[in-house]
Amino acid sequence: MLKFGTAGLPHGAKSYEQGFEILKRLGLDSLEVEFVHGVRMKRERAEKIGELAKESGLVLTCHGPYYINLNAKEEEKREASKERVIKTVLAGKYMNAVSITFHAGFYLGMPPEKVYLNIKNSLEEIVEDLQYEVDVPQIAIETTGKPTQFGDVTEILRLSKEVKNIFICIDFAHLHARSAGRYNSAKETEFVLKKVIQYCGEDSLKHMHIHMAGIEYGQKGEKYHVNLRDSDLRYEEILRVLKDYDVEGVLTCESPNLQEDACLLKETYLRML
Repeated sequence: MLKFGTAGLPHGAKSYEQGFEILKRLGLDSLEVEFVHGVRMKRERAEKIGELAKESGLVLTCHGPYYINLNAKEEEKREASKERVIKTVLAGKYMNAVSITFHAGFYLGMPPEKVYLNIKNSLEEIVEDLQYEVDVPQIAIETTGKPTQFGDVTEILRLSKEVKNIFICIDFAHLHARSAGRYNSAKETEFVLKKVIQYCGEDSLKHMHIHMAGIEYGQKGEKYHVNLRDSDLRYEEILRVLKDYDVEGVLTCESPNLQEDACLLKETYLRML
């Protein structure tokens, strides 16, 4: 079964301890630790959070900083971006997270194939730097919500096939926004999952990292997240396909109301079993 949780602490929580209690009480299964403004958590604290999550029966994932651009033109910015990814991976390791995700970069007006190769090279260097680390979480690159950002499904799945230890984080809201309204039906969701199987094999559906939320968008893609019932995302159709394909892993809700929509998604999914 899929596990459902929130992106960051649920509303009302002022600490991870409180957040885990709220999630447990609501019957949710996971929490995504948000390092979006930088990885500043010490190892001891990360280990403690991992222990508390395990005691609460919760699975953890992590989101890396927004300031990552593995296609940066300046070498110092690219190196800093690599370091942010590595810090996210290590923080995830210390708290026993199952997967980490981040936005890989921007096109910056460059040809897509050139951008792809730049990001691929950066990822290969990251994987090499981490080669002696054991029990590291899955590194899953997130599909992005704007056409100016690197990160459509095919690009990331190609990386997953060509770079060791790299996988995909499918953000269904981002797919919907990036395409200005597509990727919003059972048929289109099946298309995405079949591509995952094509590139990564059947077993890849057993450890998926998924994001979902309502979203506002225009011709330039993502504008901002909204609650599911205030959006046109056909989340029930998407969940039905995930269930029919026996997808496992973690589904993180990024709606503004966090735990409310996370519960809505889990309750909708459970009714399909």
